[in-house]
Amino acid sequence: MKAKTIIAEEPHKSHGIRRTVLIAVVSILVIAVGIAGYSVIALYRSLRSINPSSGSTRSVLNLNERINILVVGVDSRAATDPGRADSIMLIGLDPVAGTMTAISIPRDTRVSVPGHGYDKINATSNPDYYSDGGMSLLEKSIESIIPGITINYYVKTDFAGFEKVIDALGGVTINVEKRMYYKSSDTLIDLKPGIQHMDGKTALDYARFRHDAVGDFGSWDGQEYGRVVRQKELLKAIVAQTTSIRNVWRLPPVIQAVEKAVVTDLLPNDMLRIALTFKNTTDKEVTTVPFPGAPGYVDGVSFVIPDLAALQSKVAPLFSQTLPASENEP
Repeated sequence: MKAKTIIAEEPHKSHGIRRTVLIAVVSILVIAVGIAGYSVIALYRSLRSINPSSGSTRSVLNLNERINILVVGVDSRAATDPGRADSIMLIGLDPVAGTMTAISIPRDTRVSVPGHGYDKINATSNPDYYSDGGMSLLEKSIESIIPGITINYYVKTDFAGFEKVIDALGGVTINVEKRMYYKSSDTLIDLKPGIQHMDGKTALDYARFRHDAVGDFGSWDGQEYGRVVRQKELLKAIVAQTTSIRNVWRLPPVIQAVEKAVVTDLLPNDMLRIALTFKNTTDKEVTTVPFPGAPGYVDGVSFVIPDLAALQSKVAPLFSQTLPASENEP
């Protein structure tokens, strides 16, 4: 018997407090940060610590094609806890034009998990939940709802290093769209509206906040709302902030902070090549794409139900490996 899908009339709310995203530590490291003048040997060692198995892998990076990097923040709270994907962002890099395209995938998105049936997408990253769970299963699940794309690399982080990374950057400037207030026994978020330069703790509060009528994700009139929008605003702020630190004197503490917080399958040499390619990229070259879907219920379980037709016709072309002919011509 087929499950009956009922689209909720109320904006979607997630339950409980979870720590949220480091959003794009990778964008700090391999997209936005130029490395000219920095000690290549020291930098290589730091990058290799992020991908310990890099010595046995051969590069397949092609800077004439779009590069899709999956950036994932997991909600693990201990070294032995793999956690679930709390923040999922797909970033498409156009090496020829020097531009970036980003889409946030809500953690409650309903997907057909390969070999397992339907579930929320955040569960796919957890090997304690699925025996084959992990980044590979998460990547396959995303590729199943955005047909025809290939995810080339991933970057995964928990949230312990978030504040230190933002502080190492010198903070980020964010235009807070409204008052954000939440208080519990161990949490106080109190942000006032307006443009402000945030340290790591304040930026984490901004990224965590979802205690309003929308919560994690909402969609109406062709626009998305909620925490996923703030994730993409933070990505732009990070890219903008790094323009002031792309020099030999300010880069080392950023690399040191990032290397302790990130795991990736990018090779060190490939990180360097990407960093050099995008060293002049600013937040103006970052395009954010709304996720086509709506909050709803299936068999009494809340999901974000994706618009598969829109994902195929509108989103997939933006992350195609093949660049537009005008960009790819010699």
